[in-house]
Amino acid sequence: MKKHISFLIILSLVLVPIITYSADADNEFVAVKIGKNNNITDNVELFSESGFSLYEKYDLEREVYEIPDEKIIISIDNNEIDILDTSYDLITSIPGDGSLVIGSNGYNDSIVKVGENRYRDYITFIIKGDIYYTINYINIEKYLLGVVPREMGSNFPIEALKAQAIVARSFTYVNINKHMNEGYNLCDTTHCQVYGGYDNENDNTTQAVLETNGEYVTYNDEIIETPYHSTSGGYTESSKSVWGGEFPYLVAVEDSFSSNSPNSSWQFQITAAELQSKLLSSGINIGDIQDVMLLDTSETNRVLNVKIVGTSGEKTISGNQFRDIVGATSLKSTLFDIERNGGSSNSSKVYVIDGDSFHPNEIDASNAYIIDGKENKGANRGTVSRAIDADRTSNIGSTYDSKALSFVFDGKGYGHGVGMSQYGAMEMAKQGYNYKEIITHYYSGVKIKNIDK
Repeated sequence: MKKHISFLIILSLVLVPIITYSADADNEFVAVKIGKNNNITDNVELFSESGFSLYEKYDLEREVYEIPDEKIIISIDNNEIDILDTSYDLITSIPGDGSLVIGSNGYNDSIVKVGENRYRDYITFIIKGDIYYTINYINIEKYLLGVVPREMGSNFPIEALKAQAIVARSFTYVNINKHMNEGYNLCDTTHCQVYGGYDNENDNTTQAVLETNGEYVTYNDEIIETPYHSTSGGYTESSKSVWGGEFPYLVAVEDSFSSNSPNSSWQFQITAAELQSKLLSSGINIGDIQDVMLLDTSETNRVLNVKIVGTSGEKTISGNQFRDIVGATSLKSTLFDIERNGGSSNSSKVYVIDGDSFHPNEIDASNAYIIDGKENKGANRGTVSRAIDADRTSNIGSTYDSKALSFVFDGKGYGHGVGMSQYGAMEMAKQGYNYKEIITHYYSGVKIKNIDK
């Protein structure tokens, strides 16, 4: 028979809503989904040198169960979380809604190892159909200890790291319920903020978090959205151009500090066939790609809309959607120009004879392919314009060199371009600017306030 935690405790907990954030980070916790989704058939190992204790999520002073084992195994059974010992014998079961959390025995400075990675505070699990999430339920300031070193290099100057800590804290506040519908607050990827847990913490980034404790970016006394990116390429972008929302503190600013940073300029090339494959994967089918054209750009020359021309139609999409389709790590920003390489934008005339013809037929070589007897289509190489029939070979023209069509992107910057440039912040710090000056440069009209004072 299973050993369950008190039914009355569980019933009272499942009615409590997901955490909201009151900007008192010393006393607030955030539920962060860590790692990939687990299949319900997958087990997870937890390790703690002092053993484990189970606590009520919203009353962490209340220990409801103690487990002396240093290692336990998490297994899913009938929509419940089974906690097993290393012999796979059942210790107890808890609900699969995340209402009970697992911490180190005695707490103090709880550190729990999940698989190969260690995390501060508590671990819990949420079952969603055929998968379940692993959640790190962690104090906000401790969460930032694992964010800042993953979002900004620990070797950056301390003033840049302080700026990063504050904008990450403000971002957390505004986006606290980004994944509310899934049952947690934030994820550990670039979709929210990159979070690496205890093993990624660093003395320099920890110092930046501790020395800015309670500080936020505000506008008209309200904590604001503080997006940030790697490097702007020389000019940041307004939120209106990227996401459509217009905010007076997220406007384009000149950013000479980012001009010589990594990825301040870059080049990327993709073939028409590769682009077609990516479009098809995104549900866009316009045939073989013939051209890609920039339709309009923002005031800072970032691409707003792109038209893609194919053999069976054309499609206009936003620059951000095009970047997502191509790949954000390849097409590093929307600040780019396009050069068409190979193929032909004009009609290249060559002649062919098929098995039913007696005379050469004119074709457009830029749209022509070689088809074998099994109807497999292949790309043309250098094509000699000769007509061949059963009795003779007739030379009817010169050689046409058919080159595969591709597109070359010459770009600047890395990321969406809105808000603080991280490499720009680094350069400002190197030039003697402090963290407040860095933040007020990238977010217009804002103030830095310590909410806890």
